[in-house]
Amino acid sequence: MASGVAVRGAQALRPQTDAVIGQMAQTPGNAQAGAMDQLISALVAAEIWSRLDALFVMAAGDEQAAGVNWAQPLVGGLSPVNSPVFVPWSGYEGDGATSFLETGFLQGGGLYQAADHHAGVWAVAGDSSGCAFGNSRNRIHLRSSAGQLTTRSNCTTNRQVGIASGFGHTLMSRRAADVYQVLKDGVVISEPVEAITTVAAQRLILHGYAASGTEGSLSSWRLAAAHFGAGLTAEQGAALHSALGRYLAEVGSWA
Repeated sequence: MASGVAVRGAQALRPQTDAVIGQMAQTPGNAQAGAMDQLISALVAAEIWSRLDALFVMAAGDEQAAGVNWAQPLVGGLSPVNSPVFVPWSGYEGDGATSFLETGFLQGGGLYQAADHHAGVWAVAGDSSGCAFGNSRNRIHLRSSAGQLTTRSNCTTNRQVGIASGFGHTLMSRRAADVYQVLKDGVVISEPVEAITTVAAQRLILHGYAASGTEGSLSSWRLAAAHFGAGLTAEQGAALHSALGRYLAEVGSWA
């Protein structure tokens, strides 16, 4: 574990930031620690922090730090399967064939519930028609060869919207049984009217989707960050995009 208490100049960090740093084998320098604290502070202020099951900031200096769950640093972290490629300060990239990331979460086992959930990923490189997050009823496919962003929000029907690029921040959020929102870079671009189905207690993974002990639609996007938990308002989605984008720019993974 990291030793010592990082500070931002002469100012002590938030307890939440200290908890994350405490699970990193290499203590971040003051500049990175300050950027971490700024991100966490913004999420607390927007009342997002308490709604997170997981926040994985994979744009980190080493694989160990990339796997820490900032939202619950004492509850495990990411587990790479079949060697997804880690790029320092950029994130994890799948191979589109066998590799993916286990999050350690089952749908329904935390804040991510049937009619109250959100999930998002930030892609910085790669190219794939495969899935970036999910299980059989919850999926984010960032961009197909036909230019479509495809989502499932605890349902069995794909909903699509045209998109220029799969890069950047993609988020879906449901706070009602009959409709959900899709945001791209902090802006609502679609509001699919789609009723929920019963919860399938399946794993939630990155770089693909999990279903009944198997994985499907594995992708080769490079993900710099991923998050999921309870549902967010459109305003919270925009705030999350802004805070996370600022952090990724500061560590050099996103211009």
